[in-house]
Amino acid sequence: MNTLNARLGDILKNNRVTDDDVLAVRREVYGDGVITPVEADFIFRINELGDKPQSWNELFVEAITSFLVHQTMPHGYINQANAAWLMARIDHDGIVETQTEIELLLRVLEKSRNATDSLEKYALEQVKQAVVYGRGALANGRELKPGHIGEAEVEMLRRVLYACASEGGIGISKLEAEALFDLSDMLGDEGHHESWQTLFVGAIANHLMMLAAWEEPDMAEALRREKWLESRGRGFVVPSFKGFGEAFKSMFSSETGLEFSNQNQSATTYAERVDEIEAVWLIDRLNRDGKLSANEKVLLRFLRDESPDIHAALIPYIKAA
Repeated sequence: MNTLNARLGDILKNNRVTDDDVLAVRREVYGDGVITPVEADFIFRINELGDKPQSWNELFVEAITSFLVHQTMPHGYINQANAAWLMARIDHDGIVETQTEIELLLRVLEKSRNATDSLEKYALEQVKQAVVYGRGALANGRELKPGHIGEAEVEMLRRVLYACASEGGIGISKLEAEALFDLSDMLGDEGHHESWQTLFVGAIANHLMMLAAWEEPDMAEALRREKWLESRGRGFVVPSFKGFGEAFKSMFSSETGLEFSNQNQSATTYAERVDEIEAVWLIDRLNRDGKLSANEKVLLRFLRDESPDIHAALIPYIKAA
């Protein structure tokens, strides 16, 4: 048994974690930078102990994130097996019960270049469980009653969407837009934090009007590239794809006075049109519950004011807003 395994085993035998234990484990973990599946299992078992300091929580999140994101090829990609493993470890009858495990879920999404749809759906489901049913870690200690969305839930939604959006943190995917509409349909118009409407309108408008973001290579292609680099001794550094997207986006931030565009202003203007396919999708969503909600009315007014060309099928809905 190696030193880390021995240290983790001793902690389990003692049934408690001290700050000295945390420092020792941190030295071992970051000494060689490798966490084995057995050690990851030990770390999860220790996290279930009741007697542990606050310093453990951050180490737990860092270590498991590193194990999932950086130690499986291709680096930065969460495959279906790892996603299923993580969900199985943090799930309790469909919910995540602790803030530390919620933070782990979010951190993995944020640090990965590409996570599976199942993991993102699971994170979005945690917001729904808290808001609609009052269940899970996000619901603990919340002042709002079920059926109302608060600032903490909106912030989690924002983190999930930004981490996963179009695999580069730039555009909102159809999966994400559908999830936001589903949540909005389940909630009434009253009693929500004001940031909820801002997020909903901004995200759906982004989905409809955003020029397609640079696409992350799929897992098979990323693995092929990593093997190619390894065969050549990694003589140069390949930048993070997500980092590339962030750098590219920052060139067109609000501070520069320029609008973000992947190609040019002409392409951006074309993307900002709401075409027939987008209009049909949006009309279907608007008609799901037979009435226009406050969020949907604000969204339609935003499209009226900001889109240079809106398909005719949407005009009656815009007038009704």
